[in-house]
Amino acid sequence: MLNTTLNAFSDASTSYFHRSIGGYHGAKLKRYQELIENCISKNNMSVLDMLNTKYLIVSDKEQQPVAQLNPGAIGAAWFTDTVKMVANADEEINALNSFNPRTIAFVDKRFENTLKSFSPQHDSTATVKLNSIVCNHLVYETQTALPQFCVFSEIYYDKGWNAYIDGQKADYVRANYVLRAMVVPAGKHKIEFKFEPEVYFTGEKISLAGSIVLLLLFAAGAWIELKSGTEKK
Repeated sequence: MLNTTLNAFSDASTSYFHRSIGGYHGAKLKRYQELIENCISKNNMSVLDMLNTKYLIVSDKEQQPVAQLNPGAIGAAWFTDTVKMVANADEEINALNSFNPRTIAFVDKRFENTLKSFSPQHDSTATVKLNSIVCNHLVYETQTALPQFCVFSEIYYDKGWNAYIDGQKADYVRANYVLRAMVVPAGKHKIEFKFEPEVYFTGEKISLAGSIVLLLLFAAGAWIELKSGTEKK
C-alpha cells in the first residue's frame, strides 16, 4: 500500500495498520531511498507494481482518504522470461524508467557468474506461491517444467538473509535495483528466505556464555558462604 494523502516516507501511521512501501525509520537503506527519489516519487507505476502495491490511498472530492485498487500489482513473486545484464547501478536504476517487470528483470553484471549457466525459457505452466511470511522467515512453493528466473517482491539485503531450496542453501541475486531474485530448478520446490545474521548469533553465544559465567560465580559465592558458616559452627 502507498498513502499519497501525506508524506508516505516521513509518516508511520499507515505502516502501523497495513503493509506499506512507505513508513519512517531513522535508518533507511540508501538504495531504497534512491528508488524513492528516482521512481516512486515520480509515480512510476512499473516500480509500484513490482513492489506489489495493491492499494493506493488517495483523496476523494471531499479531500477524504479512500483506498483505490491497483490492478497492476504483480504479487509476492513471479517468473520473468528475460534477464538483462547491466553494467552498473546507474544503468540498473535508469532501466526502471520504462519497463515491464512481468517480462524482464535487470541484473547488475557483478552477479554474472551466478547466472552464467542459466538461460531463461518461457513456461506457461510455472507457478510460484507465498505460503508463509513472518518478519524473518518467508516460505514459497514453486512448480515449473523448466528452470525459471524468479523475482521476489522483497528487498535484497545479503547481510543476514539466506536463501534455501528444499533445505539446501542457495545463491540469489539482486534484480531491478532493490529486489531479490534467483534461479529456480524445474520441478516442485520449497523456497525459503531466512534472516540469520552472524553478528546476532555471535552476540547470543556471548550473552549465553556471560550468563553461565555469572551463574557459576553466584553458585561459587553461595558455596563459599555456606562452607564458611559451617566451619564457624
